[in-house]
Amino acid sequence: MDHGVLNLPLNKRGNGSIESQIDAYKRTEASAKAKARKLIAECIKANRITAKALVASTDDARWQELAQHAGQPVAAVKKHVTSQAHWQPAFVIRLLRKAA
Repeated sequence: MDHGVLNLPLNKRGNGSIESQIDAYKRTEASAKAKARKLIAECIKANRITAKALVASTDDARWQELAQHAGQPVAAVKKHVTSQAHWQPAFVIRLLRKAA
């Protein structure tokens, strides 16, 4: 690198300001992360809807089977699975589709 160029301030060098390049990089990274978060949120929302529909359509025999497997009363299992339909919808989908 030319030592004459090194003595110039960064904003006066030929390739532009390093700060503006860093800012542009940060903007593109933030945009990509925001798009990824939005896609994940949409997927989780769709999974929640599916999980809640599965909880509503599960018959009493399946609840009895799950309660027996867990060693808990049916009401406790139903309450827990209903709660998990919001917080861990993928788990509930796997659980209730297993026997279906």
